[in-house]
Amino acid sequence: MSKPWSTTKYLGWALAVCLSLGPTPSAQACAFHGYTPNPTLVDLLLATEQAVVARPTSRGTYQIVDALLGPDLGEIPFPVSMHYRTQLEGDKSATALLVRDGAYGPWMEVTLLDPGFRSIIRTVVQNQSAWQLGQDAGRIKLFAALVNDSNPSIQRLALQELDRLPYATLKNVPVPPIRGLLENIEAGELDQRPIRILLAGLSKDRSFGPVLAQALHQAVLQDKAYLGAYVTALVELQGKPAVEAIVAHYLASGATSEGIQEKLLDALALQYKTARGTTRRSIAREMADLVREKPEMANLLIAQFGPQASGRLLR
Repeated sequence: MSKPWSTTKYLGWALAVCLSLGPTPSAQACAFHGYTPNPTLVDLLLATEQAVVARPTSRGTYQIVDALLGPDLGEIPFPVSMHYRTQLEGDKSATALLVRDGAYGPWMEVTLLDPGFRSIIRTVVQNQSAWQLGQDAGRIKLFAALVNDSNPSIQRLALQELDRLPYATLKNVPVPPIRGLLENIEAGELDQRPIRILLAGLSKDRSFGPVLAQALHQAVLQDKAYLGAYVTALVELQGKPAVEAIVAHYLASGATSEGIQEKLLDALALQYKTARGTTRRSIAREMADLVREKPEMANLLIAQFGPQASGRLLR
């Protein structure tokens, strides 16, 4: 386990990541055990000591409109980038969110804000102390309710916030049906695809089944990074039949590489740890049968399920 980062080191890295949270796809994500999601804009705001809402001055610097965190410095000697200047000059109601890296580090442009997004940012700042202490219930509830927001930036942040949750937690979050989810699973931005896949599985909407099954097959053929999300979602949606089909087609058949088998088992292990009843028993039975037929896969199973769980399955 890695050592805890200092707030300053974390913020420096978080800033770099959050600056890439615009239209450009970032690293693909899955709410899997062992996965550390990219910091979200909320994580950044929880780590900084100074955050302001600002607009450009005639001198090409920023004038503070609202000091969210830290003192009101009036004008910040930080040049407005050409991209931000163009956007802000074209919309007088728009503002820019700037945060500082630590107490004395440089200012950075983080995102453009319309009035609705600015309101969400203020809510985050008002909850900074509680959320820093891990009191996440309000944070989860807030962003789960925003997954259908008409503002693409808010909806994007809401999905990123859900993506940071452990899968066991995500399963218990009441997320409203997402408009256009079926169409956007494959057509949406790459960094949003895994969380959309997982939410399709959690939707209880059986119409997602054929789409997920076909997408899983293509993910196996192309060894896609989010292959495990399709497995998790399909098992969540269909239970025992999905488990049996995945094992038969992609594990017992010997038609896939060890790397793909590892990803498949990783997702099945996640479901084994979080599922209940028939689904969990089905995974246990299929894993036991698989190792009896293919004893060479025992090490892979132990690596993904853990020695204690694997010991029960291998009996």
